Amino acid sequence: MANAPATPNAVPGIMQQATDPLAQLRDIHMPAMIETWPPAPGWWLLAALVVALMLYGLYWLIQRWRANRYRREAISELAGLKHDWEKHRDDLVYLEALQRLLKRVALTRFPREDVASLTGEAWVQFLDRSTGSHDFSIGDSEALIDGAYREDISIDILSLEKAARTWIEKHEVRFLEEALEEAA
Repeated sequence: MANAPATPNAVPGIMQQATDPLAQLRDIHMPAMIETWPPAPGWWLLAALVVALMLYGLYWLIQRWRANRYRREAISELAGLKHDWEKHRDDLVYLEALQRLLKRVALTRFPREDVASLTGEAWVQFLDRSTGSHDFSIGDSEALIDGAYREDISIDILSLEKAARTWIEKHEVRFLEEALEEAA
């Protein structure tokens, strides 16, 4: 028996593998990591769209900031007028300087032929229509109508300055166009 062929039972492991089918299975293989780079083409398109929108928004903000430069300068000059008034307390000088400032701002934004010849009530109505308000035709701001021609002028500078600041910040051509459409 020494030379007897080895029986399957005699070699350890062979018979066990034949009888146990689970022993032939390999271990679980984990899938490879999903690559995040380079992104799919759709993400590239989305990124390009976002960058384009951001650049357009930045361009729009810069254009708007540049277009409103005259407003910032006018508000600064308005503050200077008040400062000068606080030194001298001359209402008539303040009123005349304010009229000139408002007229220059209006000529910057609106057509010359619509603004240059306006005086008195027509000027005050223009100021009101261009903001869609009644800040100049009602209250202390009525001094803009004929205040420069009165000897006994006494005006509320704070109220007038507030109305002028509001007009400088909020005047728009569209308000004037809407007022003209309503009148027609």
